[in-house]
Amino acid sequence: MDFREIIYEKQDQIATVTMNRPERLNAFTPVMGAEMKTAMADADRDPNIRAIIVTGAGRGYCAGAEMGNLSSVASGGTRATDAVTMPSTDNRWLDEHRADYRGQFSWPLALSKPVIAAINGACVGLGLTQSLYYDIRIASEKARLGLIFPQRGLAIEHGSSWMLPKIVGLTRAMEMALTGRLLEAQEALEIGLVTRVVAPDLVIPTARQIATDIATKCSPLGVAQARRLVYRHLFTDLATAIKEDDETMVRMLGSEDFKEGVKAFMEKRAPRWPGR
Repeated sequence: MDFREIIYEKQDQIATVTMNRPERLNAFTPVMGAEMKTAMADADRDPNIRAIIVTGAGRGYCAGAEMGNLSSVASGGTRATDAVTMPSTDNRWLDEHRADYRGQFSWPLALSKPVIAAINGACVGLGLTQSLYYDIRIASEKARLGLIFPQRGLAIEHGSSWMLPKIVGLTRAMEMALTGRLLEAQEALEIGLVTRVVAPDLVIPTARQIATDIATKCSPLGVAQARRLVYRHLFTDLATAIKEDDETMVRMLGSEDFKEGVKAFMEKRAPRWPGR
């Protein structure tokens, strides 16, 4: 696959998607978004890939939407929808999933592979919005994160008004949404926005270690079903969650992954997951 604004690599059961506009701190463009979606859908279909890492080239993760595009909108030169709307991509893989997952940036919820954000620098505006739909966020101790929209005359976007309170709680989400201030990495850790803060040179190695642990120690079937249940049940009640969790557990007790997991434990060896 040839890409203009990302780098896409596969190694050791891990796919890495790197936003690649370092001279602009990887500011988001519609082309970048379409390429990320294409690459991550490919990784999700690849049976040899067990986890996906998203990061940024250079010293930034993603500084938000490309300000040149937004400036053109502000001056009347570009339609607002054109500034962030991604070019058409093959969305057939989304057809079997609920409509809630089919938004411009919510589609990672429909993936079967876990997604880890390796936040190596500034993660602002749309950069943070997109990462809310990933499973794990690792931040450099030098990273700063925030939803700066009110400071630009805007409101928060693309479902972050729904997703952010689920991650950090209502009152912290409100402070972020209403002030637009940037959080230092340690504060982001304290409120649960990221799960780990590490030295800058350890961001990618830490993300790769987590991805490797998932790829080698965890059943791909179990991981996929866990993601499906957690995100599905954001939209349901407790009784439904209990029922569907239990039904899934019963089905998985007959799976080849379960049989291999038990056998590997009893034989004191690493599992060889069939993924079925």
